[in-house]
Amino acid sequence: MRTPSTFWLMQLGIWGSLMLLNLFVRGYFSHYKLGELINSFSLFISLMIASGVLRRFYRDRGTDDSLPKGIGQAVLGSAIASLVAIVIIGLVLLPNQEFLFGEVSNLALLQLLASYPNIFLFLLCWSAVYLLIKRQKALKLAYTREAELKEQLAASQMELLLNQLNPHFMFNAINNIRALILEDTDKARDSLAQLSDVLRVTLQTKQDKLWPLVQEIELTKSFIKLNILQYEQRLVVDWQINSNNIERWLVPCLSLQLLVENAIKHGIGNSKEGGLITIKIIANKSLTLEVINPGKIAPSSSSTRLGITNIQQRLNLLFEDKAHFSLTEHNQLVSAKIILEETQCSAQ
Repeated sequence: MRTPSTFWLMQLGIWGSLMLLNLFVRGYFSHYKLGELINSFSLFISLMIASGVLRRFYRDRGTDDSLPKGIGQAVLGSAIASLVAIVIIGLVLLPNQEFLFGEVSNLALLQLLASYPNIFLFLLCWSAVYLLIKRQKALKLAYTREAELKEQLAASQMELLLNQLNPHFMFNAINNIRALILEDTDKARDSLAQLSDVLRVTLQTKQDKLWPLVQEIELTKSFIKLNILQYEQRLVVDWQINSNNIERWLVPCLSLQLLVENAIKHGIGNSKEGGLITIKIIANKSLTLEVINPGKIAPSSSSTRLGITNIQQRLNLLFEDKAHFSLTEHNQLVSAKIILEETQCSAQ
């Protein structure tokens, strides 16, 4: 929640103030005897240790978004920490009663246990404040991540408009469609519809974070067909879908399409002979999207890595460590792979 030094300084201030108040009240009636000083100091030490135990308890279990469970967590943690505090105070005071207070009381243990509700109340209030601050910090972090995601999605949209659907691509697509009008009117009409779909989705990327995998596949197929108009026999695509229920999966919008775009641009586009692009989709306990193309991984540069960097940043913002991306090369083949955990990308 805070840095360790800040946390313990706050505990010193809170429990130190309580110790002084306890010493003042008890000392007023007992003329500040040594026993009262040790009693107050043992209370201070026990509460310092108890707050440390509470902090570890909440850190190990996290904070629950459910209010009833959050209250239950606070009560349980405070009860355990209060017991720790009582044990510490008992270990200090009970064996040393005669030295500290001049006599041994048979009711000392009962008096110690009677203080349990007060200590529990102190620690419960501490827990409420601690968990509230921690929850507010988590919300602030979530808002920050949301703002970063929106900014990244806006950058993604701009990149797609300037890079993926750049004027050169648009020029080739429109000219290829124009040539088709005289040769195959129906095919030209279909190609215009495909270009319209790709443009529409690209313009909507700013609003959409996740969408159905089936829609991502259809968009990618439309994008590939537009590129086949340019590359013709040089571009061959093999779809390998190993799943009977892809309808329930959600993926980041334009994720697969961007992998395919990079494969065409840096694989097929750099080869006179062209080649085969293999698209593998495997869905079981996790979802794997893999695009394999002939070629080599180009040296790091803004033009080559822009799309890949965009994918990595979006996956990190959307899923943190629940998504994995890799780019590897083996036997003159480049593989770009995205793996998403089921709980993160399956539709309810």
